Amino acid sequence: MAQISTEQALQIPQQLKRQSSQSGSDRQTVATPVKEATKSGKAISDDSVTIRLEQSEQTLKKISVSDFKQSLGQDNAYVKETLKNKLSEFNLNPNTPLSLGRDMFGNLEIKGPLLQGDIEQIRQDLEKSPEFMNAFHRLSQHQPTLDYVDNVVKLSKAYGVSNALFNSIVSEDQQFNGLTDIAHRYQAMKTTNEIPPEDSLSEGHFKLTVN
Repeated sequence: MAQISTEQALQIPQQLKRQSSQSGSDRQTVATPVKEATKSGKAISDDSVTIRLEQSEQTLKKISVSDFKQSLGQDNAYVKETLKNKLSEFNLNPNTPLSLGRDMFGNLEIKGPLLQGDIEQIRQDLEKSPEFMNAFHRLSQHQPTLDYVDNVVKLSKAYGVSNALFNSIVSEDQQFNGLTDIAHRYQAMKTTNEIPPEDSLSEGHFKLTVN
């Protein structure tokens, strides 16, 4: 049996202590990647949930733009045809380019290359027709809303993005998604200053071009 010196015997406890410390360090090193892996796994899971939520929020609520266009298209055609007939009654070219809108007081306004007296007489005659004024009123009230809805849907299809404002004013129940319903909810949000400038609906600037 080998003999050890007194000095060597005194060094044994210190060596054992160093080995124990190194072993603990190795165990900690092994445990750290496991812990980090666990954290990483949790982060990936959280990210995947976030992505799924974002994808669901990017879905644009469906609305029948074609039905709106068909409904207003009938009023549009009626107004244009009535104005052409009125030009013919005054022995004027029915293909004269004119624009119809509303003045600052909300009254019917006609602009075009005609004598002011003829324009005024045509305007007064048209205002006497309830059918014409009702059709014109629907156009001036709903066309800006339709243009807004149509633009949002086109952008969504082209770029695959949603519109938070649009989704907030569209009801889950389709029977409450008429142009009047959407316009009223839009106005309600506008009065509370919840509408950013880039989402502004171009109301008050309706103009119908004839010919």
